[in-house]
Amino acid sequence: MWFSRLYGNNTDKPVTIEEFRGIFQELFPELCLYATKFVGDFDTSKDLVHDVFADFWTNSEKLKNKSLVKPYLYKAVKNRALNYNKREKRKSRLDELFDSQNVIVDFSDNNDIISAISYEDLQADLEEAIGKMPEQRQAIFRMSRFQQMKHKEIAEELNISPKTVETQIYRSLIFLRSKLSHYLNDR
Repeated sequence: MWFSRLYGNNTDKPVTIEEFRGIFQELFPELCLYATKFVGDFDTSKDLVHDVFADFWTNSEKLKNKSLVKPYLYKAVKNRALNYNKREKRKSRLDELFDSQNVIVDFSDNNDIISAISYEDLQADLEEAIGKMPEQRQAIFRMSRFQQMKHKEIAEELNISPKTVETQIYRSLIFLRSKLSHYLNDR
């Protein structure tokens, strides 16, 4: 078992590939279940745990005490899941804002001309903000939000990875949130 090799006399040496494989094989399923408690979706949990293991492998030489591997991984998964939830919460408010742009607005019932003007201002400000993003990010964002394309479809069309698409959409939302914060604070 990897624990016995890990906790032997060589705790100050970096984790070997064999030890890493053992750790991954033993802890991956339980860490996925643990992450699911926080994010509620098993597929998302698997992605988060994969990311934690990738970071662990990259930074394993910095781990001074190998006996702390399991607690470290649990803590890293929990933090990754909580950060994911924070990002999703922030994204949901922006998604509502962008979805509202795709809704046909009918002001005839309440004759609320101020709402119509605010909506037009929002559209103009949104287009201006999108125009300030790098070209590829603009294209990815428009495909995702205005053409309702899935990340995989965008990646195939632009010949980039789905992770790049996800990152660019995330960065777009952060950028637009800062540029359109005055609309978000009014809600």
